[in-house]
Amino acid sequence: MPTTDTVRRARRHLAVAGFAVNALVFALSRPAAVRRDLHGLIGVVFLVAALRGIAKDDDDTERYGVRLEGLIPGASGDPRSLPRALVEAVPSALRELGFAALVAAVVLPVYTLAWPLFNHPVGPRHLPFTHDPVATLLGEVVAVALTEELFFRGYLQTRVADALGLVDFTRSRKPPFADAARVVAVTSLLFALTHVVAEPGVARAAVFFPSLLFGAVRIARGGVGAAVALHAIFNVFERYLEGR
Repeated sequence: MPTTDTVRRARRHLAVAGFAVNALVFALSRPAAVRRDLHGLIGVVFLVAALRGIAKDDDDTERYGVRLEGLIPGASGDPRSLPRALVEAVPSALRELGFAALVAAVVLPVYTLAWPLFNHPVGPRHLPFTHDPVATLLGEVVAVALTEELFFRGYLQTRVADALGLVDFTRSRKPPFADAARVVAVTSLLFALTHVVAEPGVARAAVFFPSLLFGAVRIARGGVGAAVALHAIFNVFERYLEGR
């Protein structure tokens, strides 16, 4: 069993990270900040918070569903450069993308039926690649999906498990269902809270439901790669449903 100090430390980290990130998200989402194009810095907030949290905790990046050799070497060290680490990650990235595509093919038809319960289209439906497809895709993958998944599914989901006193939860590919459900539900509540802080409304709170899927994928795959890909797919499809 984890010690009381370990659990308290995880809860303290969650409280500090949650307050700091939500405060910054709130500030960067205000109309004055949006007019100055500062809203895009929210992704930077998630990225910095995730990397600092992982490095400050115990420097064991794999426990957080990421491998950052060449950037954060981890407790055992890693002599590889970041470019080499990225190249060697390509086969794994392709596997995770394939897994995400399969999940999306099953879930998106159901998501399409449920979407009108919380949202209304703002225009005729079309894929958001009309003007600058490369910039749009990079924005959805890097600026949104990657940064949010590193923070919420990588850092926060791991610390939620620690705060609940679950032993080696993040090292197990098949944790008990009840434990997994608790961790994913709490993480998804935090995910929804941050979205409501940025933009109050039922539609923003409804991100709780796809977040459950992202959290489950994170547990099933042991890392955040497939969750990042699935998140990006959902975001692009969301824009299609909204008509923007």
